[in-house]
Amino acid sequence: MVSDIVLLREFPDIIKDSIAAYVGCVAGAVLKGQYLEAIRSAGFENVGVLSEDVFPVDLVALDPTAKAIIEGLHLSEEELADLVHSVVSMKVEAFKPDPIHAG
Repeated sequence: MVSDIVLLREFPDIIKDSIAAYVGCVAGAVLKGQYLEAIRSAGFENVGVLSEDVFPVDLVALDPTAKAIIEGLHLSEEELADLVHSVVSMKVEAFKPDPIHAG
């Protein structure tokens, strides 16, 4: 089982290029589909998403790193909410076959 930050859609380049976002694990996050495919490519089977949790907008707005990024983007409340809801904490379960006992 693993938990990580993934994106539901691509972010604007200004966020991907931001050092502050990178430190906050957002700029380096990949799209959900790419993340799940990487797990499968590593030889895991029965890959399943156990949960996806969106971060509350007010929590993100209080984070100093997120606040600095947001201020530089000049987003409306609606644009901010859309952006925040594109980042989820995802818990994934998968199994790696035992090569000794594999049929």
